[in-house]
Amino acid sequence: MSYIIHPNSWGSVFAVPSAVVEQHLKFANEASLKVILYLLKYPDRENTPMSLSKALSVSHEEVENAISFWTERGLILSSENADTAFHAAEKPQDLPVHKEDNDIKAKAPIVTRAVRPDSAFVAQMLKDDLSLRGLLEEAQIALSKPLSSGDTATIVMLYSTFGLPCEVLALLIHFCVSSGKSNMRAIERMGLSWSDKGIYTVELAEEEIKRLNASKSAWTHISSLFGIHNIGNPTSSQLEHADRWMNIWSFSDEMLLEAYERCVNTKGEYNIRYINAILSKWYEKGIKSLDTLKESETSLKKPAKGKKKSAFTFENTSYDVSKHKSLFDD
Repeated sequence: MSYIIHPNSWGSVFAVPSAVVEQHLKFANEASLKVILYLLKYPDRENTPMSLSKALSVSHEEVENAISFWTERGLILSSENADTAFHAAEKPQDLPVHKEDNDIKAKAPIVTRAVRPDSAFVAQMLKDDLSLRGLLEEAQIALSKPLSSGDTATIVMLYSTFGLPCEVLALLIHFCVSSGKSNMRAIERMGLSWSDKGIYTVELAEEEIKRLNASKSAWTHISSLFGIHNIGNPTSSQLEHADRWMNIWSFSDEMLLEAYERCVNTKGEYNIRYINAILSKWYEKGIKSLDTLKESETSLKKPAKGKKKSAFTFENTSYDVSKHKSLFDD
């Protein structure tokens, strides 16, 4: 016996990203599914952990874990990052055109929305700019496919509107392809991120690629250490945490495993935010080894000097039960 949706239910519907079902459904628990469906149905509400907990009758902790689950998988983001992600503002009137020189000193204008240029503007740009034509040819080779009009408009937008030079865009495209993200959406996201960070030279682009590779290497090591098997590429949250734990805080494998085991023992599951909280506390206290950790925790258990013993502490005393009657004895 198979099942279908009742025809009467199609009167009111909302969209669900295919990745929710195709990639993440089998890993999502009940709370995670409740949270993502509610966010998809009511995207314009002020959805805080507290409001979600109340609306879904789910504990605040379960909501926090669900948010972490979907954030790590790139399905949701905080309102603080929404403006950067969606760039919700008006289309700029003047689109600056690059000259063919290597002295890129002027920063691109601040643009708050990713607006793709129309076909007439793209055609004029390609007619006037030889370096841009070369970039598009290189992009086709790197992506192993002809560029659609939308793909071309995206690259032109990153070049003309967001100020990324052709040589920087070429590095960006090759890096995305080598990272398994050979789609224009990933290229656009990274291009907007580089523009926000002011990465307008080859030197800065190479430094950023080096940093991203180090983060990816750190996550590969940590995921193997924890026995985590990702489906697809690691999320930005995973890369950021791995980079912080290994490349910035310089924690050893034994400390990482200790934090992981404490998280699982306490939470009953892997939780990247909880592990980060443990490691953050150790980093702030300068604890970098298990010996130092043991010493720190032992010192906390010792009573302070001069502290009087409790009046209810019975040391070196004996009590003969046979000489005393119980309240329940006849």
